[in-house]
Amino acid sequence: MNLLPGTQQIVGDGDIAIGTSGKPIRVFSVEAISGATATTLLLFNGTAIVTGNRYAQVDGLASKSVLVNYAGGKRFPNGCFLQTDANSDYVTVVYTEEF
Repeated sequence: MNLLPGTQQIVGDGDIAIGTSGKPIRVFSVEAISGATATTLLLFNGTAIVTGNRYAQVDGLASKSVLVNYAGGKRFPNGCFLQTDANSDYVTVVYTEEF
């Protein structure tokens, strides 16, 4: 299995695919920096926001940074899609992508 390591940064509110859309992704960490109100990040298995495909949630703290590590990585077999909210200032995702 060939793996491509990556780090992706998202500024502000914006829903986005992590890595190449639809490719298997293994997420090792997610860091969320919130604005004046706490943010909530949702990570979905797939290429879009589908409630039944929610694999992870990261809850931030107002005006703070929160780092969530997944020992060994959390695998998203159909790709990883990140949903942010209006309280997201900056998000960093560390991952590998299978190719």
